[in-house]
Amino acid sequence: MKVTTAGIGLAALLTFSLDARQPAATPPLHAKASRRLVIKNAMVIYGNAKPPYGPLDIVVQDGLISYIGPTTDIPSNASPATADAVIDATGKYVMPGIVNAHMHWHEERQSGIPQPIQYERNLYLAAGVTTAREVGGDFDKSKRWQAESNAHTIVAPRILVYPFVSKGRTGSGAEIRAWIRDIRQKGADGLKIIGMDRDQLEAIMDEAHKLGLRTAAHIAVEETTARDYAELGVSSIEHFYGVADAALTGIQNFPPEMSYSNEIHRFGRAGELYAQADPAKLHAVVDLMVARHVAWDPTFSIYEASRDLVRAQNQPWFKDYLHPSLEEYFKGSLDNHGSYFLGWTSGQEAHWKQQYRIWMDAVREFADKGGLVTTGDDAGYIYSMYGFGISRELELHQEAGFHPLEVIEHATWNGAKLVGMEDRLGKVREGFIADLVIVNGNPLENLKLLNPYGTDVMLRNGRPAYNYAPIGPNDRVQASHGGGIEWTIKDGIPYHVPTLMREVKDMVSRARAQRVHTTAGQP
Repeated sequence: MKVTTAGIGLAALLTFSLDARQPAATPPLHAKASRRLVIKNAMVIYGNAKPPYGPLDIVVQDGLISYIGPTTDIPSNASPATADAVIDATGKYVMPGIVNAHMHWHEERQSGIPQPIQYERNLYLAAGVTTAREVGGDFDKSKRWQAESNAHTIVAPRILVYPFVSKGRTGSGAEIRAWIRDIRQKGADGLKIIGMDRDQLEAIMDEAHKLGLRTAAHIAVEETTARDYAELGVSSIEHFYGVADAALTGIQNFPPEMSYSNEIHRFGRAGELYAQADPAKLHAVVDLMVARHVAWDPTFSIYEASRDLVRAQNQPWFKDYLHPSLEEYFKGSLDNHGSYFLGWTSGQEAHWKQQYRIWMDAVREFADKGGLVTTGDDAGYIYSMYGFGISRELELHQEAGFHPLEVIEHATWNGAKLVGMEDRLGKVREGFIADLVIVNGNPLENLKLLNPYGTDVMLRNGRPAYNYAPIGPNDRVQASHGGGIEWTIKDGIPYHVPTLMREVKDMVSRARAQRVHTTAGQP
């Protein structure tokens, strides 16, 4: 077998399964629904943090999981012989589809450089995301895309739409309530609330509760903190904002020249907030959030460049998959949100590293006390690419102290609970929607296997091996490129990840060629 590092499309050749010497079954077609799909010989990661088990077969019938068990017990009318398509998952792991609880749809990042929406859709599916909670965006477009995704007329994750609710359109309490009712009537699945005064927040939250709307809060540095949002019953707190603020003795210790409108100031100083928090008060805030059943979606990955800028700027997948619109947007600029790396200093990075440790410990404490932790990437900013950001988010949850089984629970079952779909999503369970991810290898051994780019693996005598495995004196040991997700299945429809990534690479190549052609004619 020839080993190559040319790209994710060929990385699928290096799977953790039996090779092509086995008899071929009828393979599924990319993005093509099958009435009956059988996944054979899979190790199953259920989704609720119980250990994996298998190998077992999974039968998907009309978009639902109809059977999980040994081949010998499959009902005769659901056997592989009667299936429309069969996936041999020998040596692979199957887990529930990922719920990205914090994301945005972008058709353009840098002004004047269009970015096809399919670019982002492909990348998220390639990272195993089958449900995307969009927290702020173009509401009308998102609702149209939501309907198209539900009807399977586009290749995209399932979409939930949470439009912005911010100070710019608030007035009296009656006006705020009418605004929230209008948002609900137009079909919003929830609300994304940004930076409110207490009286405004009281009106929003009270009306949202009456209408059954879930709420996500980007608290920012405001009059209100996590304590206010928890007291008023917010569904989830996003990022790190507002939690440390609620645990300060006094107010934020910012210098007189601080301007919150200047993002160099804003993000540079944000790295100091958790160090300013009183530890006893921080424990109390965490206790309140747990008691009031507030979920925490920390989005660790979106701020990681702040603690290691050079790493963020040199990610290997940029070479083939970074769209020119996103590439331009990432560059230091006071005009682009999150593009604040202008003279970024070692001191700022040191503050952010310290903040991460305290922040991660707080999230770990929150979970230990019974809090619901979820995963989101907020990609499209700060050197975070769609799909790659959610993959990195899982790794950072492990850095925060969570076992890989807990991390996958955060990304699947917890995400389903957050969006109110825990009765049909988030577990590999009979009767549930067939949102599944088929991974080349064991992600519990290495979460990097979930990266759309794949990762380095160790070969022992030409076959993938755990790098703690014993090595004999005559064993031949090599490093190669493997892993990755092979299939993402949403509503029972299989999407072939190497195909998705090949399409992304083609989109990027065309955009780069067009960019060169356009700029070549400029003086």
